[in-house]
Amino acid sequence: MKKLTLLLAFIGTLTLSAQTTYDLDWAIGINGEAASLTIEVGDTVRWTWTDTLPHTVTSEAGSQETFDSGTITGNGQQYSYTFTQEGINDYLCIFHPATMFGTITVEAELSAEDKFFKNIKLYPNPVKDRIILTSMLELDSFKLYNSLGSLVYQNTKSGHTIDYDMSHLQSGIYFVVVSSNGLNKTFKIVKK
Repeated sequence: MKKLTLLLAFIGTLTLSAQTTYDLDWAIGINGEAASLTIEVGDTVRWTWTDTLPHTVTSEAGSQETFDSGTITGNGQQYSYTFTQEGINDYLCIFHPATMFGTITVEAELSAEDKFFKNIKLYPNPVKDRIILTSMLELDSFKLYNSLGSLVYQNTKSGHTIDYDMSHLQSGIYFVVVSSNGLNKTFKIVKK
């Protein structure tokens, strides 16, 4: 009876670990944090072309895994790769290496909290006009506070990307608080 219980517990553990597909936009100017993720072994990353130019998704020498989309052209085209090993995977577009690059970090296992905190990005910082906030998990709210703690803006529309125009705000320090499924993260932003 103990063997059967242990086997059922093991099978139950296996069924709880579901692989996830993460989406990244891919075009000139998408790089650094905007093109980087931390995922689990077995997860897939799907890059979607958001311009009409030819691009590649090509692993760099020294990456844990080797992958190459080949040349793909066309808005809406996609390339997917499933990562099977823990490690760091730097990649780029061979046609636009100075403006199109990122890193996929693969870990053995991530909790929901880890997925949220490691994959939420806010850029640019410092900011002159627009900030962009992206998350692999759906965001429930976005709040912007000034340095005195006064609420400047609040958005409760859900989604994975928030694009907010800060050009009308005075220069100074601001704080962005984002929430997803009960988890919160605060960013400090410098407005030029």
